[in-house]
Amino acid sequence: MSMTNYSGLKASIANWLNRTDLTSEIPDFISLAETRMAHEIRIPTIEKKVLLTPNSEGYTSIPSDYLEVKDVFFNDKPLQRVSLTNIHTYSEASGTPTFFAREADKIKFFPTPTMGASDTLTMIYYYGVDPLSDSAPTNPLIQTAPELYLYGALVEAANFLGSDSGQWEMGYQTSYNRIMTHLRYSEFSGATPQIDNGY
Repeated sequence: MSMTNYSGLKASIANWLNRTDLTSEIPDFISLAETRMAHEIRIPTIEKKVLLTPNSEGYTSIPSDYLEVKDVFFNDKPLQRVSLTNIHTYSEASGTPTFFAREADKIKFFPTPTMGASDTLTMIYYYGVDPLSDSAPTNPLIQTAPELYLYGALVEAANFLGSDSGQWEMGYQTSYNRIMTHLRYSEFSGATPQIDNGY
């Protein structure tokens, strides 16, 4: 049975619980697991790259599905993230941006970017995938890590039933650690290790 779609996942959850009376509750378990994963999971599967267009004050809106920024580049050169407090202490200036900070639902750049016709300001960010439903039976995250959906939902089911969620939580943590370990290896695979000299 495939767990990479909504109906298959619901069936698997019922099977693992060995319960046939939780049909109405299982979608809630999945929704709670999705909320948890949105806070914890940061993998390439849920990355997007967008072009940004700052306004005259150096602000640009954050995409509606934004979870967390990964990198920001001006003409392919990385910008450094600083605190919002720091960026508001800088004297006003325009030119090539070198810093950015998040401010509510916007990103503030400093100096205020002077954008030429060939200049590009790009952001790579982690986005929130569409929640699973009957009308949206799959998404990139469940296709990549169905076991997280399964164990995450089983944890919530155990909480609902007042039973011990320890075995399901262990399964979730094992799956999470496996994915993050794979991510670390794949992110730098083929790169030449470099050691800073400390100075």
